[in-house]
Amino acid sequence: MKYISFKLLGVLIACFICVAVTKKQTKKLLVIGDSISIGYTPFLEKSLAPDILVTHNPGNGGSTVRGVASVEKWLDNRQWDVILFNFGLHDMMYKDSANKNDVVNGKVSVPLEEYRKNLETIVGILRETTAKLYFVTTTTVPQNSASRKVEDPARYNAVAQEVMKKNGIEVIDLYSASLTIHPQNSKPGNVHYTPEGYELLASYISKVIKAATR
Repeated sequence: MKYISFKLLGVLIACFICVAVTKKQTKKLLVIGDSISIGYTPFLEKSLAPDILVTHNPGNGGSTVRGVASVEKWLDNRQWDVILFNFGLHDMMYKDSANKNDVVNGKVSVPLEEYRKNLETIVGILRETTAKLYFVTTTTVPQNSASRKVEDPARYNAVAQEVMKKNGIEVIDLYSASLTIHPQNSKPGNVHYTPEGYELLASYISKVIKAATR
């Protein structure tokens, strides 16, 4: 009887150690970004489970203006192992005096130099964490977009690349991937993707994260 009890105790202890090790090894990843990242996050979560727990910031990350105002709140005083962040599509939106989309006569929401300054501020806050940081480049803008210019993602990404290089932050080039993914997985003139498109974007990102967290 005592032998059985000790054997049972040993099994329970082994199970406890196994659960404890599993919890310890589970990494926490925070995604900060706009509706594009909201779209691919569920697929990223599925791809990285169970080793990495994925969380997206509440709501839409918007432009760098919102990022500067909200990034500390999004960090939520939690210990993150990895942080993916992106800003760009909302910065490069053109609005008229009535705040309506107007790429012809409107004014850009956040000019490039302000974008640079805001990114520097956001990066400064994120670098205070112990997380591995990745900037995800802004995805493509198709022809006939009502609020954005086709050439702007490359321009804003170039500025972001400079800021990340200066601060030693790795860049995931989702823009290049989006050039081939977007045409077959979107609606005309729309920056957003079909579920299949978001899954392909997530797959591109997850390969980088898996390779870095082995």
